[in-house]
Amino acid sequence: MAGGQHRRHSVASGGRTCRCRASAVVSFAVCQRVATGMEHGYGVAEYAGKAYVGYGNGELRKVDLATGSTAVLASGLGNLRGVAADATGVYVADWNGRVLRVDAASGVAHVIASGLTHLQGMTRHNGVTYTVGVNTLWRIDSSAHVVATGFWLAMDVVIDGGRALVADVSGPIRQVDLATGAVSTLVSGFYEPTHVGVTDNGTVYFMEAASILHRMEPGSTQERTVGQLSGVSATDFSLDRSGRALITDHSGGGNLWQMTVS
Repeated sequence: MAGGQHRRHSVASGGRTCRCRASAVVSFAVCQRVATGMEHGYGVAEYAGKAYVGYGNGELRKVDLATGSTAVLASGLGNLRGVAADATGVYVADWNGRVLRVDAASGVAHVIASGLTHLQGMTRHNGVTYTVGVNTLWRIDSSAHVVATGFWLAMDVVIDGGRALVADVSGPIRQVDLATGAVSTLVSGFYEPTHVGVTDNGTVYFMEAASILHRMEPGSTQERTVGQLSGVSATDFSLDRSGRALITDHSGGGNLWQMTVS
């Protein structure tokens, strides 16, 4: 692992902590377990103090981040992968090429796009849904539009100004010009990068091999290793603009973690 000598960080919170093996470059600030019994949880998103977790069996669960209480919001939605949420509802990507909007109060779901490629990650930006899967980045507003193609297996997407950042499991983080659809490589050579996020100041974070977190400073094309999550196998790493992340984890019966990066 890059960054010199390692040290361990653990933040106590009622005994519910995620041990992080961090490099000397950047330390983790907080890593706290929010909920248990989340085995097979996949995509996760947060809005207004609630986390929404999608499952391959078609369930969408709502988790109260203050108490950890969990309830099924909707079911029968397909093979769920990416999740996004805002004031208009919860958006889920079905691996089988559909995007659905779910009412966060009633759980009523509506299909807003279908017939797409197999889907993985998704995000919402300025009232528009973006989702990726296989080799395509899609934009969904009143209908579905292809923004860019040429990925090997796109796993996650985040919007940063006029560009989209896409984690491609073949090794690179790609950037896409949203105006032209032009695709370029931001950084490459990693083992299965699956999740990507960006903070308000333009710092890019991405997850490699389900546990190793990397950081890129604003405007830089050089990555630095933040650290490795110990005992966690992340199925999603959902980072908001403030630097707070939610992590779904298959290990130990399934957990939902909340972490603040620095």
